[in-house]
Amino acid sequence: MSTGRIEAALCGAFCGACAALAVAYLLQSRQESRNIACAFTQDARERLPRKIILVRHGESEANADHSLWRTKADHRIELTDKGSAQAINAGKRIKKIIGDMSVSLYVSPFARTLQTARNLREAFEENIVHTHVEPRVREQEFGNLQGDDFKNYRGEQLQLGRFFYRFPTGESGADVYARVKQWWDNTLLPLNHRNDAEPVDAIVVVTHGLTMRLILMQLYGWSPQTFETVWNAGNCDIYVLEKDLEAHGKTPYRSPYVLDPTQGDQPMSSIELMVHFKDGSEKQMLLKDYLSIPAPRTRQHTTVCKMLGDQHSIDPSDIDRIDYSCGKFKKYK
Repeated sequence: MSTGRIEAALCGAFCGACAALAVAYLLQSRQESRNIACAFTQDARERLPRKIILVRHGESEANADHSLWRTKADHRIELTDKGSAQAINAGKRIKKIIGDMSVSLYVSPFARTLQTARNLREAFEENIVHTHVEPRVREQEFGNLQGDDFKNYRGEQLQLGRFFYRFPTGESGADVYARVKQWWDNTLLPLNHRNDAEPVDAIVVVTHGLTMRLILMQLYGWSPQTFETVWNAGNCDIYVLEKDLEAHGKTPYRSPYVLDPTQGDQPMSSIELMVHFKDGSEKQMLLKDYLSIPAPRTRQHTTVCKMLGDQHSIDPSDIDRIDYSCGKFKKYK
């Protein structure tokens, strides 16, 4: 073999060895990066607040008198005397839940939520490290409505659903979902990692019924259909989210929080189903407590049949199939 060929072969072998080393180094670096990312993620999860408490405002003037929507701007609607008392009681409930925990308080900038926060914080003022008036957890914007506009648009909303219907010059539920999700991911979750703020044990959010449902929707990955089944929270109802680092399988996203109905209130839910029986008949039925069914809920045929049997006094074995869309997609089948 000529000297030139020998040199070329040696050069090729050397380049090949270098390439192999480079690939090995790259793979090792990637694995180390993954390990660091995993360690960081675990550290981030461990540093999250132990509790997140969602509170709906107390009874408002418009809750007591629905005609007020026609004459008073939504953000200016205040609490009633009953709502003020509800807020004071809610504060006492929260104090029992948090004990000596340090708290970061987030409040919607509407009058009724600010007044609710003012009243409830009296019970745990010494726990509060910082307070934030947070526009992203405000009520859905219904637009500039006049006279009977609100009533008419509410009717359209009931037909199309609260998640997708957008009020003229206002927001849809999906719009509220987007800003709530942005607040949760970019402000709430990193809170205990900030250098300019003291870490806290608990977060209390004083907000609105729809906003509370959408916070749970983004946390648990509910579909719009599941969201529509969830009832609005009562005035000054409290939802307690407890950190559970073993809850990876319970929540599909990175927030390890689970609802604890033993400390707070339980969201109510129901869904209209079209039930088809083995004898060929069909009947529309209301299924209560829909959220109690493990996800994916539409695949839990045995569980749903048993619940229908218990709630409607029918034999579950007589059920052939269940239409969860209640006939809406029948013509496409």
